Amino acid sequence: MYSSVEHTIKRQEPTDVVRHWLLSLVVEHPLSLRWLFPEVEAQGLNVKPIPYRDSEDYATGIRELVTTGMVKLKSEFPEDDVESVAGVSRVLDRFLALPKEESHQLRRLARRDERAQQPSKRVCFELTKSGGEAWEKVAAPEWGRFVYATTTYSGTDPQREAVGELLSLNRDLLIAYMGWYPEVRREQIKLATIQWETLTDKEVLYWKRLPFVHRASFQTTPAEARWNSYKEPQWFWEWWVSTCSWHKKPWELPNWPTE
Repeated sequence: MYSSVEHTIKRQEPTDVVRHWLLSLVVEHPLSLRWLFPEVEAQGLNVKPIPYRDSEDYATGIRELVTTGMVKLKSEFPEDDVESVAGVSRVLDRFLALPKEESHQLRRLARRDERAQQPSKRVCFELTKSGGEAWEKVAAPEWGRFVYATTTYSGTDPQREAVGELLSLNRDLLIAYMGWYPEVRREQIKLATIQWETLTDKEVLYWKRLPFVHRASFQTTPAEARWNSYKEPQWFWEWWVSTCSWHKKPWELPNWPTE
């Protein structure tokens, strides 16, 4: 329960904080609702929860974003109506009503196997183009510091060879990223397979295109990093963090509420 002071702060908090926090969650990938409901999994999402807010507030925020056309829901269940606000409300209510222990179990299954076909994994929300533009206005992304990285496996065995792809406006950053690939991706690039090209009007995120990027593609094999995450040198950690800090996080903005 909130104290009377906490309740007052909660109500006074601007709703644009909630909206931007939700938009930020789905900048790089759509997000399954199981990570937010019936309670937010902040550690699993690697985010800071908003002080004095709970899952009902996040559900209200998603409804508002759907209404304004900034996000949309997708569901693999034919009976889910994700096109109307009323239908979206019913879906959100279903997730809010999930028993917490069931939700925790689904999250544990998801960590072990991202392909596990659990019912609550099959409903997600994502940015629309206008939602992406709204996020950009607040987050001020530096696209010259952005690197898109992906690995595609030909089967379900993660130990087999795979195909990697990197995209970036910044050629030097992309090459540095390739040099430290075992540390940042736990994969080794097969140097003889590297193919390099430049592309125009390229989609770099599912909602965002850039006018020009460098692209490197290659085959990879599983690899061990030089250090585990507890023994990385400070200089490497600072560089790695800088590659991930290409936009302002919600909790770095002036209107982030204090606890």
